[in-house]
Amino acid sequence: MKQFVLALYCEAKPIIQYFRMKPCGKHGQAQFFEGETARLAVTGVGSLSSAVATTVLGERFPSNDSTWLNIGICGGGDFAIGDAFIGNRITSDYSRELFYPQLVGKSPWPGIEIKTLNTPSNRYETNRVFDMEAFGFYTAALKFASSERVQCIKIISDNSESPKGTHFNKTEISSLIASQIPKIESFLENAGFSKAQYYMKSWANDLLTKAKNRYSFTETERHQLSSRIRQLDALLDLEEGLCLQLLLSSPKKGQFLEQLQSKIDQVSRQRVC
Repeated sequence: MKQFVLALYCEAKPIIQYFRMKPCGKHGQAQFFEGETARLAVTGVGSLSSAVATTVLGERFPSNDSTWLNIGICGGGDFAIGDAFIGNRITSDYSRELFYPQLVGKSPWPGIEIKTLNTPSNRYETNRVFDMEAFGFYTAALKFASSERVQCIKIISDNSESPKGTHFNKTEISSLIASQIPKIESFLENAGFSKAQYYMKSWANDLLTKAKNRYSFTETERHQLSSRIRQLDALLDLEEGLCLQLLLSSPKKGQFLEQLQSKIDQVSRQRVC
């Protein structure tokens, strides 16, 4: 099952039409749509709105094999309008936390850092694009899927020559999204997401089991634990993975989780797709 999360209806419209989805409910300002192979949330603008709608979608339609995609427009300095990217680093202007999405196959889009802003801005930077939803979406979606099944795809709608606010044409935005649908469909079919379940290596399963036995995790912490070990499973070879057993000497569960995240941050910068 494909789970799409988009901020605006004009962004979502071509995807709703392509996958023949119908309305299936609301939650606050969020609207939900469902088809045979896909579901979609129109969240409204902003990181918090995206996080809330993503959480509701995941809880309303639980699934062990869903792929989560946040698709939408973004701003980017010298990039041409219509250029598309996949996030290989997700940051924000309101949190020190950062994420490095993993890929299990080749992407049709170049990777780039997506920085989520709290408020719109016409300040552009090199080698980075700006949006207002990716960080909230990504944080929430990791509760329902491992990192290789959570991806953000952004399409340039404004740049330094045509800054945000100079115009907002819903038809043009829909066209920008529609132009990427063939690549999105191909990406989902060919990037390894068809597997019904993701199997971790033996060292990762062993670490996960020992950590659960050693520490008393809350449900939220269990999600964090599983997600972080899955990310490390994708990043590390056997010898490096076995070395993580040393982290179990941490006296506190919070320290153990922080050390896992530090290891992810350390190796992802060199190995992220």
